[in-house]
Amino acid sequence: MVDNNFWDYLKEGFLNLIYPLSCQNCGRPIKESKGYSLCDDCLKLIKLISPPYCYRCGKPFSGEVDFEEKAICADCLTKKRPYYFTRSVAYYQGVLREGVHLLKYQKQVKLVQPLGNLLVSYLAKNDFIMIREIDLVVPVPLFKKDCLKRGFNQSSLLAKYVADYFSLYFSEDLLIKDKMNLSQVGLSKTERKKNVRKVYTLNTSFSLEGLSNILLIDDIFTTGATIDACCRELKKTGVEKLYVLTLARGV
Repeated sequence: MVDNNFWDYLKEGFLNLIYPLSCQNCGRPIKESKGYSLCDDCLKLIKLISPPYCYRCGKPFSGEVDFEEKAICADCLTKKRPYYFTRSVAYYQGVLREGVHLLKYQKQVKLVQPLGNLLVSYLAKNDFIMIREIDLVVPVPLFKKDCLKRGFNQSSLLAKYVADYFSLYFSEDLLIKDKMNLSQVGLSKTERKKNVRKVYTLNTSFSLEGLSNILLIDDIFTTGATIDACCRELKKTGVEKLYVLTLARGV
């Protein structure tokens, strides 16, 4: 019996022959299509976030200043965060910004693999999140109608990729977005905070017995309003530690 992956490979090659893809970043033809229009060379250009950054919210600090270990930014010194800490893999610019747009708006779902690998690699190389101690991986949810319109929740696909790689329990049923709100794009920090108020709720039928450490995953961290709103709900479960990981962070 011929493996389905073999037929997928042939189909991909045939389509690439008839409709060759060009990289959306550099414009060069992609010799071997992988189902998305970013070449491997450009994916290597994604700018990763490295220390120093705020220990609590992950906000990057200036590299020109010698910060002490586990330094906290001014916002985190004055505000109580609903999470243990949050981290972001790379800056939301250039190739990564293009990749997220291709995934979300052009439905190039196969980009979940290279983008998911960024999350996996980050977790494997950084031991501040003890990945084997995570009991549950959950995504930031989409409103049901938005999810049906797009056909998928990109955060859910990325979270599932991470959970599968590390053989962790995954669920998109615990946290629910049960109210329609405006897009966060273009809103101020204050407007974003108001826009996500009372938008997310917990699924009361979901059993959390034996689960104490949760990893919440989203695609982009901008002002943190969405993350804060989700985490405030998740804290109601009595979770011991709540970690957040996003693929990108706005600059």
